[in-house]
Amino acid sequence: MNKVIDKENFILQSPTTAFLVGLGFFCVFLVSCSEQKKYELSYSWAPVEITSEIKKSEEIEAIINPYKTKLDSIMDEVIGYSAKDLTTEGRYESTLGTFVTELLHKQSSAQYNTIVDVALMNHHGGLRAPINEGPVTVGEVFQVMPFENEMLLLEVPGDKLLEIIKFVGNRNSSMIWPVSFDVSGAEILNIQVDGKEIESDRTYILSVSDYQANGGSGFEMLQPLKRLDIKPILLRDMILSEIRELTARGEKINTKIANSIKVID
Repeated sequence: MNKVIDKENFILQSPTTAFLVGLGFFCVFLVSCSEQKKYELSYSWAPVEITSEIKKSEEIEAIINPYKTKLDSIMDEVIGYSAKDLTTEGRYESTLGTFVTELLHKQSSAQYNTIVDVALMNHHGGLRAPINEGPVTVGEVFQVMPFENEMLLLEVPGDKLLEIIKFVGNRNSSMIWPVSFDVSGAEILNIQVDGKEIESDRTYILSVSDYQANGGSGFEMLQPLKRLDIKPILLRDMILSEIRELTARGEKINTKIANSIKVID
């Protein structure tokens, strides 16, 4: 007895065949979706000079003013006083560089509860504005240190510390404290840390910004050094802490250059 096969019902009732048909429709769908229209891109531009003739937008001013008022109240806070202008003027040492490098050494030891041996600061380039004589505001500190640099602690073998100090002496763009040395031509001599000669077999703790620790300003030799497991603190926050502490003690910023670097003719 011959059976008559309904082809439509056969296709629908066969799982394998139904799957293959469905897969075919799906592939066609993907191809059709993948076809992207091509557009020609064009643009035009013209410079706009910002002058006083451009009128303020009252709508934009209304949006900005509440935030500006709040920000100004924070930045205008007076946190201390400086007895003199602090600048980065000076080849090897400067008043502002001395102030910041010394406070980093002090604040790193206190805030990390660790004996920090030396602190390094890029005072020619890293400090972007002076601290003027008179009241010191939060905003002024932000101008001095506009970057979000964090302070890190590195373990430095004695021989590597000698290399770092010699690099500082030859480049004269950074300050390192409490370190003294003599400069004679291209030679860096009589290196001491806190009045003592460096011990080659000792490990020293260096406080330095993440920028320099990651090789910034030519300090690639810092990159492989071991970092202590600490919570990084913003360099700017250490400056703010130092000024507030001076004010709490009734003192002004009155930094003097230590003259710890001597140039020998």
